Amino acid sequence: MSKINSAESIRGLACLAVVLSHLVFTFYPYAHEYASSVPKFKAFLGLYDSPFGFIYSGNAAVFVFFVLSGYVLSYAILNKKENINKKIISMSVKRYPRLAIPAVISVLICYTVFLINVDSSHVSNWAANIGSYDSSILYALYDGAISAFIFGKSQYNWVLWTMQIELFGSFLIFLLCYLTQKSKILLLAIALIFTILGFLVSLKMGFGFFSFVLGMLFYLYGKKINIYIALPMLILGLYFAGAHNNSFSYQLITSILNTKTATLLNVLCAPLIVYSILMNDKLSSLLDNKFFVYLGRLSFSMYLLHMLIIYVVGIPVFNYLLSYGYLISSIIASIIVIIVTIILSIPYSNYIDDLSIKVGKWIESKIMRKTP
Repeated sequence: MSKINSAESIRGLACLAVVLSHLVFTFYPYAHEYASSVPKFKAFLGLYDSPFGFIYSGNAAVFVFFVLSGYVLSYAILNKKENINKKIISMSVKRYPRLAIPAVISVLICYTVFLINVDSSHVSNWAANIGSYDSSILYALYDGAISAFIFGKSQYNWVLWTMQIELFGSFLIFLLCYLTQKSKILLLAIALIFTILGFLVSLKMGFGFFSFVLGMLFYLYGKKINIYIALPMLILGLYFAGAHNNSFSYQLITSILNTKTATLLNVLCAPLIVYSILMNDKLSSLLDNKFFVYLGRLSFSMYLLHMLIIYVVGIPVFNYLLSYGYLISSIIASIIVIIVTIILSIPYSNYIDDLSIKVGKWIESKIMRKTP
């Protein structure tokens, strides 16, 4: 149980990194190598050049999500060896509504919130584009229900690009779970083929499938490791997570990988972080913490809501406090965004997530009734 709890905790902390990543994009974009005219501060320039960029590495956090999804979905199906096919069918019919209902509702909220005109002239160019898309409510429905899941992009809620990989990666895991009953060689061959096909679609899809498959392999074949292996692995993973192409702390690696440094290290960090924690009892127990686990259970809601909260709460608070100075107003606004995101994620998780679960179960009951 501690492994699954620690997986939830990792998910919660990774989601927090995504929120911080977008706050950095909003107020200190140069710490993400993003050009903007906002004031620069030595502390954030130093953070960019340090090996501690994992604190706000949204890209790395996303691949952590994918590895965890591969692990947790495999656990849900294979932890008990009976009724595997029935569990695969059950989870398959529930997966899209489970993801899509919260995603679509988040887009509809964005559609409504973006009708409010917020002054974005003092924040980064990146943040100034939040809420700039204007279309019909029918397009908003399409944006959340279809565009995000089929094409991996959303005009209203930018974070929904991951839904395409999350959905198709989940179905890949369901297929591989079925093949565990057949042949190990076939399982590995199909995993390899689909990962290659993912790369033919896009780098993100390929690396996403790669991460899902690794998560499943960790569940199937992972072995416990001692703290003397796990801790250096975790530290290396966190170091990789903070990579930027021109960061001083990554010069040696950049001399080899050039502009691919950040992308490759952000992908490779995820299996190192997840494996080191889940396969070591001490690190798993450390993260089997009520607050972190609860944060993990709120993570999907936090992920869906934080962009619109940056727009409708963070930027106006920043503007209101700007007379006290850019740094103070941006820090206070960021803290308020994090607090409001967590608070609003509680009812969103309790009601919207619960609705998606109920709809999924209803669809399952209709389909499974016809399944022998």
